[in-house]
Amino acid sequence: MNRIIITGGNGFIGRHLVRRLVTNKKNEIVIISNKSNPDTKLRLRSKSLEPMPITFYTVDIRDKESILDIFRKEKADTCVHLAASISVADSIKNPEQTMDVNVNGTLNVLNACYNTKVKNFVFASSAAVYGDVRELPILEDVNLKPLSPYGQSKMLAEKEVWNYNRLRKIQNTASLRIFNAYGTGQLSDSDVISKFATRLSKGLPPVIHGDGTHTRDFISVDDVADAILLSVRAMEKNFYDMLNTPPIFNIGSGKATSTRELAHKMISISGLELNPIYDEGNQGDGVILQSYADTTKSREALQFVVKKDLESGLREIIEQMHVSRSVTNSDAREVNLND
Repeated sequence: MNRIIITGGNGFIGRHLVRRLVTNKKNEIVIISNKSNPDTKLRLRSKSLEPMPITFYTVDIRDKESILDIFRKEKADTCVHLAASISVADSIKNPEQTMDVNVNGTLNVLNACYNTKVKNFVFASSAAVYGDVRELPILEDVNLKPLSPYGQSKMLAEKEVWNYNRLRKIQNTASLRIFNAYGTGQLSDSDVISKFATRLSKGLPPVIHGDGTHTRDFISVDDVADAILLSVRAMEKNFYDMLNTPPIFNIGSGKATSTRELAHKMISISGLELNPIYDEGNQGDGVILQSYADTTKSREALQFVVKKDLESGLREIIEQMHVSRSVTNSDAREVNLND
């Protein structure tokens, strides 16, 4: 991997991936970001560490011609496609936009890769493609029954990625079905860990929608970044040519954690004496009840092994929340003193 284009490079996973890549000065990085959500802090960090081989473009992936122009100009050998509309709730309210971004946008990126001879393509898919699977842990070859337009959009985009690989329009592709990624710097309103951490930072108990028994497979964003890099490494060794199944991989911890267990873990780490609040009548639409990954295929094909356990990851998030809140409070006191 010498020159890599990352769509959605200013997003949650993208920021962590870029920080990993810039440690190797041989990597030349091109970031494509939606202008509605730029991460100016990442830009400032890159400027402070000059010379750093990062090029930024502020373009929506639905802009087919602009995307193609960028790929023609940059001549990358690898593309990591992270850009997406990720909110399940928003996808239910506005399915057309989710489909437009996640399916048509992905097709635009695939087309640009084909026309500029990009060799390696990594697609950030989602465990949402599975729906509410009864046989656990979840294997990659189960029938896909997504419950939300978001899950449907990822399923359809996956099919297009596989078609480009099957027809040899792109030499190597990998679709990574990422389970519940979490970590520092996550800003999503739909993420349960961020919601719990925000309330705990204010001394408030977490609110659990439902009875707290539904489970998720939480995986650190640092491990997700590892999985992406391992996927590219496997491509460079032409490993995917030896696979007997489509190059689709579960990226999870392989462990189920209930929201009740999660809430109590986070309360304990915070050092607070609280009990969660249960809002059993407001579980929401399109909610998957039980979910955790079988990671056998990713372990054997990619040598992917989770390095960060949930408690360590939660501790990092909660400590950062406390630091951020302390800094905010200090700034507020400074303003009051200067008034």
